[in-house]
Amino acid sequence: MKRSLDRKTKIALEPRKQPRQQRSSKVVDRILDAALILTREQGTRTPTTLAIAQRAGLSVGSVYQYFPNKEAILLDLARRWLSSFPEVIQKRIEVPRPTNRDEFRREVRKLFSDTSRLYLDNATLMPVIEAISGNADLRPIQDEYDKEIIALYAAWLQHVNPALEDKIACRLGVLMMEVGHVCRLVGLKRDRRTYDLIEDDVEAMWLALVTRHLNLE
Repeated sequence: MKRSLDRKTKIALEPRKQPRQQRSSKVVDRILDAALILTREQGTRTPTTLAIAQRAGLSVGSVYQYFPNKEAILLDLARRWLSSFPEVIQKRIEVPRPTNRDEFRREVRKLFSDTSRLYLDNATLMPVIEAISGNADLRPIQDEYDKEIIALYAAWLQHVNPALEDKIACRLGVLMMEVGHVCRLVGLKRDRRTYDLIEDDVEAMWLALVTRHLNLE
C-alpha cells in the first residue's frame, strides 16, 4: 500500500528555519556536508544527529536549530539533488520538435549528457538517495519528485509526437526514469568505464523503447 505523509509528519521533516545570513548558510552547509560524508562512510545506514553534529564540529543543539531530526537533514540533501532534474528535462521540451530519428537521437544524447553529469558530479550523494528510498517516512516525499520527473518525460515525448496518448506517454515516462536511475546507480558503484558502457546501454534501451511511439521517419 502506498504511503502518503500527513501534515504533522511533513512539518516534522521540514527544516526548522531557513538560513538568511551568510553565517547561518555556512552552518547549514557544514551540517549537510557532515551528513553526506557519514552516509557515504556508512552506506545506507542512517547516521545519528549526534554523529552529524560531532562531524560538523557543532553541538547537537546547534543542529536542532536548523533541522528537527536526522531525516530532515537527509531530505534536504536529496531535495537539492532531485530538484536539478526537472530543469534539465524541461530544456528538451523547449527546443524545436525533432522531425526525424536522427534529430531525436541527438536530443536524447544531449539529455543523457546533462543528466549523467548530475549523477557523476554528485556520486557521493547516491547513498543518501538510497537511504531515503528505503525510509518509509521519507519515500513519499521522493515520490513527489518522481511524479514530476515522470510527467516531464511524458511531456517531452508528447512534444515530439503530439498525438501520443497520455497513458502511453506516462507509462514510458515511468520506465525511462526507473531504468535510467537504477542502471546509473549500478554504474556508479563500479569504475568509470563500466559506468559509461552502462550509460550507452541505457540510451540504446530508451531509443528502442520510445522511438516506435514517436512517429518519426
